[in-house]
Amino acid sequence: MPKPKIVLYAEALTHIGQLNLHASLQTEKNEHTKILLSSDKKVITAIHDGESSSIYLPTQISGTAHVTFPIDKRTEISTRLQIDDVGQLKPTSEGVTDVEAPWSAVSLQEHSFIYCSQCDAALLVPDRITAWKDLPSENWAELMDFWFCHKPHNKQSPHDHAAQSANLAAKGKVTPSPGVTKDPTKEGVDVLRCVSCKGSLGSGAGDERSYRLYKSRLAVMLEPGQALERFPAAVFLTAQLLSLIGSSVNRRVVVHDGKQSDSEHGRQGLLLWIFNPDIYYSSSKRGPTAHRAMKVFYKFLPRPEEFLDGPGSNCEELVVPEEDFGEFKHTLQESTDILPPSARTFQDWDVGLLDRWEKNATGSARMDENPLNKKVDEGFELFKLPAGMQELYL
Repeated sequence: MPKPKIVLYAEALTHIGQLNLHASLQTEKNEHTKILLSSDKKVITAIHDGESSSIYLPTQISGTAHVTFPIDKRTEISTRLQIDDVGQLKPTSEGVTDVEAPWSAVSLQEHSFIYCSQCDAALLVPDRITAWKDLPSENWAELMDFWFCHKPHNKQSPHDHAAQSANLAAKGKVTPSPGVTKDPTKEGVDVLRCVSCKGSLGSGAGDERSYRLYKSRLAVMLEPGQALERFPAAVFLTAQLLSLIGSSVNRRVVVHDGKQSDSEHGRQGLLLWIFNPDIYYSSSKRGPTAHRAMKVFYKFLPRPEEFLDGPGSNCEELVVPEEDFGEFKHTLQESTDILPPSARTFQDWDVGLLDRWEKNATGSARMDENPLNKKVDEGFELFKLPAGMQELYL
């Protein structure tokens, strides 16, 4: 596929009420290069060397179209535009409090099917589970144990019954179907694997009566007869990262697969710096619609365990399945290419974008009636210049 002559990228900076607009050109701009703004100030179109590119802005902008771009920039031009109403987007301060991920307990039913995402082998059949519940915290069982040890010893405490009831969930378990087997690859830890394809499905400590299934390794049929749903690993790992920084003051996280290696270079991990947990952006490389994401700085770690144990390291840790780590790393590296060349690095960090999954889209992405947001057949012209387009001065 030939490289596009022009690439547009827009990112809403809600904390200052402005929007960054970048245009990357394959060749130097000339007198025929134009950047146009639609009359409703929601769509940007660029024309260069006989090719056009359009994006739907993450949010509507205000002011006039008389915006001046830097004269000295010949192949990469940028400017800032004023956002008309920041309220159209969710405030950045709420970015880590509304973490969403597919298949919450509310969406699962007694008759929901769960399959292996790699080979579609049945793992949990309907009517074996009578209720689904979301755990209140990643380490909620440990917190409950701590509370039991330090609670007032009042025999008539009205909280005793509630505490005992809550503790039952920690002792509950999911009984796997015959297609699931345990693989004790670590001392005291059982790795659940699919008998059909040998892919990892989850884990569980040997002294516990419950198991954890990785959503990234599953496919779910919410209702009988519906198509199977499956999502990339990055969707779930992004939600985990958001929850992790939401319960911590630290925004640096080491992500690795927890495997030990005897090789000279060891196993590779990732050091992430969650620079902004909640942004909205549009890129012509991803189609014209807006996306909600978090911006991360990242670098590779040759020995993540040694880094975590080293002096001065106060990073959070996220251990993920080996297959998920490889897919997540690939997704992160691909996202760097979405950014303008000048914004792909920061000092010795690479910069990437991790999309946030939303059940109901926010920002301009929710405007599904706009033809730019509709799924169309390949080759369909997504955007035509309407009457009233105004030119942004170059």
